[in-house]
Amino acid sequence: MGNKNGKSDIKYKKKLVQGEPKLSDMESIFASIQDGIGVIDKDMNIILVNPIAHKWYPETSSFIGKKCFKAFHGRSEPCEICPSLRTLKTGKSTFDIVPKHGKEGEKVGWIEINSFPWIDTSTGEMKGVIEHVHDITERKKTEERYKLFSEAVEEAPDGVQIVDLNGHITYSNRAVEEIFGIPNEELLGKHVNEMNVDPEFAGKVILPSIIETGRWVGELMVKHKGGYEFPIWLNTSIVKDSEGNPIAMVGIIRDMTERRRFEKALKESEEQYRSLFEDSPVSLWEEDISQVKKYVDNLRNKGVEDLRIYFESHPEEVERCAKMVKVVNVNKATLSLFRAQNKEELLNGLHKIFTEHSFDVFREELVAIADGRTWFEGEDFVRTMTGNVLNIFLKWSVAPGYEKTYSRRIVSIIDITERKRIEESIKKYTRKLEESNRMKELFIDIMHHDLMNPLATASGFTELLKDYKECNMMYVETIEKNLLKAMDLIECATRFSRIDSIERIELTDLDLSGVINEVIENLRPSAERAGMEIENTITVRMPVKANRIIEEVFSNLISNAIKYAQNGKRIIVKAEDKDPFWNVMIIDFGEGLRQIDKTVIFDRFCRLDKKGVKGSGLGLAIAKKIVELHKGGIGVEDNPQGGAVFIVEIPKSEYLDQVH
Repeated sequence: MGNKNGKSDIKYKKKLVQGEPKLSDMESIFASIQDGIGVIDKDMNIILVNPIAHKWYPETSSFIGKKCFKAFHGRSEPCEICPSLRTLKTGKSTFDIVPKHGKEGEKVGWIEINSFPWIDTSTGEMKGVIEHVHDITERKKTEERYKLFSEAVEEAPDGVQIVDLNGHITYSNRAVEEIFGIPNEELLGKHVNEMNVDPEFAGKVILPSIIETGRWVGELMVKHKGGYEFPIWLNTSIVKDSEGNPIAMVGIIRDMTERRRFEKALKESEEQYRSLFEDSPVSLWEEDISQVKKYVDNLRNKGVEDLRIYFESHPEEVERCAKMVKVVNVNKATLSLFRAQNKEELLNGLHKIFTEHSFDVFREELVAIADGRTWFEGEDFVRTMTGNVLNIFLKWSVAPGYEKTYSRRIVSIIDITERKRIEESIKKYTRKLEESNRMKELFIDIMHHDLMNPLATASGFTELLKDYKECNMMYVETIEKNLLKAMDLIECATRFSRIDSIERIELTDLDLSGVINEVIENLRPSAERAGMEIENTITVRMPVKANRIIEEVFSNLISNAIKYAQNGKRIIVKAEDKDPFWNVMIIDFGEGLRQIDKTVIFDRFCRLDKKGVKGSGLGLAIAKKIVELHKGGIGVEDNPQGGAVFIVEIPKSEYLDQVH
């Protein structure tokens, strides 16, 4: 039994030896391997590579004896993540994925390297490394494409959901979580019926449609985790394998809440617009002039440059364009304005409301359209359905979003017939008023000349009568006083009339303190005769923009103080800096003014009852007018020590344009 078995073993071993591959067979097997096989010594010199390496690196004629990092990667130093280098250091098998490089050192793909220690069986020492290299460039590209696809699906703004053929969820992207408020881990395995408001809707509607047509698209109501219901738009279809067998269903989900809210707001806005349109007190028209726009653009394209001249030469084309205007709608105010019973009557009778002037205005509208303007305004004459002529102001603009086609423009029409009539009446009245002013000025000049001459003559004779001792001097002085009073009244009235008609005066740079000093010096003799003293406390320059006529204000105020406050014995003139004004105060110590008198003292022909005092009562009215022409103010206050304080405000030079 043993001999028999021993013979069998010998025969088997002989058989094995006879079946062992020869060296040439080993080389053939080595060359047939489609992955890279290489042998590297301990110094990383290439000892052997199979032919696939030449296919991968055709630019290299021979690898034997070259450094692997130089031959394969174009480097002067070993690669940082080289598996073979780690095997040489540790004596252990190593694996890694490294870039595949071209002849210029550029990355052209990826390779997977398994490195194994090459052991001398006789000594047990490691002689180098055996590398198994697998090109995974296409696999990496596929992985990257899959990764990109996965990330795109995950970050898609719409929900993407995959369910199995039984309706259970197998995948949901982030958008689905956000739409339903449900974390992905809770969504997995959930049946879609649980998410629908109607749990039978999927079975009754969606699945039958998918079975019949392969897809279903529509809106349905679903439930949010927060407990409320909302609409989604679902586009779902069947997913098949490579053999055409259904394996799942994929759905694209879009939350319709905002869209429905927008549609509602849009509808409400449209209804509000319609309400405003219909109930507006102004005549409103909604028109489509897209055909007019095309016609005008076509003329431009044909080389017509000056469309105004063209339409003036071809009035029939203006009428033709007018017929292209489509009136879409008009409001109630339009029907009322044009005396139409309803919209049909007005729209069918548009030819009745236009006049010859209307076509002139429409020609200008055509020019505006040709120039690319999206608005127009002008005046026109039109007729009502009953034949009455209206003077109107017309304005239109192209609605936003329709600037290219002009298919929607809004026209407003305002009846200005009455306004024009009033304007014409005002013009006629103005002309009459101007004529009246000229007659007034002529009358004043005549009165001044014709009255002053006889009064001056009479005054001269009173001077002669004073030389006759037989004359009663009291009568003569009374006559003289009244003559002078009449002459003063006429002079002041003439001056006031001329100043009162002035709307503006020429202003120059003046030192107000200098003007006041001159007035004081001129009036000092009069004050001394009245037993009064004028104290001037102004010591600074007071630059203003003023007319020399301003001196009449201070002359009048100081003269009045001399006339009306003689018992006070003195007058103080002072000034204060009250940005943006200079305030000048004329202070007297007389009897003062009653409160009621302060409100009327600056009115024309108002003179307080001061017996034995000359004056017309126009001086303060003249002063007020002059101050107003300088954009200033004038007023009066009580002097705490008795008497009155007249205050004049004059703007400083630098503030004149800021004062109103």
